[in-house]
Amino acid sequence: MNLDSTEKGLGIFDRVLGMVEKYKIKTILKGIVITLLIAGTIGFINNPTFIFEKYKEWEDTQHKEQLEMRLQNTNKINHLLDKALYKMDVDRIILLECHNGNVGIGGLPFAKATATFEVLNEDTYPVAQQYQGVNLSLMPFASYLFEKGYWCGNTEDLKRIDKSLYHKIAGNGTEHFAACVIEGVDAPLAFMFVSFNHLEKNHDCTIIRENLRHLSLEIALLLELGKNYK
Repeated sequence: MNLDSTEKGLGIFDRVLGMVEKYKIKTILKGIVITLLIAGTIGFINNPTFIFEKYKEWEDTQHKEQLEMRLQNTNKINHLLDKALYKMDVDRIILLECHNGNVGIGGLPFAKATATFEVLNEDTYPVAQQYQGVNLSLMPFASYLFEKGYWCGNTEDLKRIDKSLYHKIAGNGTEHFAACVIEGVDAPLAFMFVSFNHLEKNHDCTIIRENLRHLSLEIALLLELGKNYK
């Protein structure tokens, strides 16, 4: 029984060697690829919804994974911001994530930012709703931050850069203010706004800048992780 099997195996092996010798290995591989393509085409014609169903399943899986990662990273970012709030003794920290809005008639998208995170001390009221879908063309301070990366000073000093933002921030009780860009690998990801409501506190802009630099690096990593699932 084993002898018959061995002889059959050797016979098949001889035929395979004969085909390789006659047609060459590249020709055989091309034939296999063409055969698979034809089989795939026939399969698609016979069942055209199969590929779309599989793509939808893959898309749903990707969305679920992205949502799970977003929720996990949201908790981590909130924890980092809470720690920074008390370490820096600030009254409010807001994170505004950059995104594209609707497309204009000329075909270019509007650049916008939306507040997605806000942490507060116990005596400060929330203002994140004032920063939903903000058109960056209406915020000259955004262009300043894109160029400089960081700003720190008394709220009154902000008036020479962006009067509209000055009035909004001053109206929320902020007397000292700092902001930075959170940079991604390919493009800016977000702005971080830090508010101090009392000038009598010791505000060292150099120390604030160093703290925000470390914090922005940690947050950038968490915001960038979602790209692996796109």
